[in-house]
Amino acid sequence: MLRPLLTSACLLGLAACQSPITAPPPADGTSTPRPAAQIQGRASYLERIAPPPGAVLSVQLVDLQLADTPAAVIASADFRDLKGPPFAFALPYDPSKLRPNGMYGLHAGVRDAQGRLWFVIDTQVPVTPGAAAPVEFRMVRVTGEPAAATSTPWQCGDQRVGARFDTPARGMMLEIDGNTLHLAQAPAASGARYADAAGNAFWSKGDEATLTLAGRAAVTCRQASQGSPWDAARARGSVFRGLGTEPGWTVEIGAGPTPRLLAELDYGERRIDVVQASRTEEGYVGSTAEGLAVSLTTKREVCNDGMSDIRYPASATLTVGGRTYRGCGRFLTE
Repeated sequence: MLRPLLTSACLLGLAACQSPITAPPPADGTSTPRPAAQIQGRASYLERIAPPPGAVLSVQLVDLQLADTPAAVIASADFRDLKGPPFAFALPYDPSKLRPNGMYGLHAGVRDAQGRLWFVIDTQVPVTPGAAAPVEFRMVRVTGEPAAATSTPWQCGDQRVGARFDTPARGMMLEIDGNTLHLAQAPAASGARYADAAGNAFWSKGDEATLTLAGRAAVTCRQASQGSPWDAARARGSVFRGLGTEPGWTVEIGAGPTPRLLAELDYGERRIDVVQASRTEEGYVGSTAEGLAVSLTTKREVCNDGMSDIRYPASATLTVGGRTYRGCGRFLTE
């Protein structure tokens, strides 16, 4: 996870070779206050290949105790003109957004010029904001060839959505809170507009868009640097993902008659791996290599995680060695 790196002076020299994407100055000439702190580090991968043309490294500072909520992302930055690997970066953040006794981590990925994901972090990278030591992490190659229909993440107000464009079919799929809307391409004076008869519409112009859901006011969207954890779990082949709070935990279950069950407990401090779980009428049961009994019970019912206003379509109860974790979840194949 955390490994000693080169000195800060060396990292700053490397970071200078890469250009973060920054917003233009305000039209009125006033200066925008900049965060007073940075997290320095470098990202790498094992493959001996150059990054794809036009590649962008996206790095986020995330509050692990608020995972899966809009407030989870403390800071994010994109870096172009990648030289490497490794890729040095300096992520600015606002210290006033940190919570006392909070637990933080980094998310990162490399995308090509079309927004397709090539490399991504596949495990938790803990970080202590304000620490002098730089952070180093290794990304893994996304399996298979990047597909044109990959879901692109967007932040629309307080909501994270996924947009999957199907150019040959002249339509798109909009993934919102575990539900999928199928929209057809519609006439537009500029950009690309998709809509349905119910009044749902998505109108994109470059890296900005407008989302209109039936019965709600339109909201502005911006292309996000990283998809939601639900998209990542679906890409790994998981059929269900659950999560809970106090203490934070997540669980994923794979496909097939004897799927793999993976869980992270106590804010990522414990990892549970059941290589072959058995299906039951209520969920799954199995044991770890050490003989620890594990069961996951899922139920289709409206569920709230207790820390946000997000409503989930299923509840999840995870039992590990006699200790029970209760939370919510989603079936990812529906």
